[in-house]
Amino acid sequence: NFEPDDFDLHSRRNPLSTTNGEVTTNGTSIGRNSRNLSRTDQDIVRLIGQHLRGLGFNRSAEQLIAESGCALEHPTAARFRVHVMAGEWDKAEEDLHELEALVRRGQEDIIKMKFLLLEQKYLEFLEDGAPLKALDCLRHELTPLKYNTERVHVLSTYMM
Repeated sequence: NFEPDDFDLHSRRNPLSTTNGEVTTNGTSIGRNSRNLSRTDQDIVRLIGQHLRGLGFNRSAEQLIAESGCALEHPTAARFRVHVMAGEWDKAEEDLHELEALVRRGQEDIIKMKFLLLEQKYLEFLEDGAPLKALDCLRHELTPLKYNTERVHVLSTYMM
């Protein structure tokens, strides 16, 4: 937290800047002005930035990123999103495995995320006219998770 005395009204010095203009976030220098932020503060900055972007305030979000040194998405999360959107399921599962360390609430959330990923994979196989791949996904990937069995039963009816 900064104190009012941190502001120099007669100069353009940013109270959040370091002397060399570098930012270190989780050990990675990104060459911007910033303070070291706690994980909670980084999460809050990300949420604010994502909300600003959602409202269309892209320049404000970019300024927030520049000043805080925080990316709005973790690089692995961004890669995960790209792989899911491209239907690159194996790569998305690898990304999900990397994200396990970042998920705070534990294994149940990871299983839910994996279930949702595999459900989408299954539905896209059906949509693409690949029922054998869909069946394989249902039998060998979704069912063994033993998660939301009721939903798995509903998904199986889509094969008919």
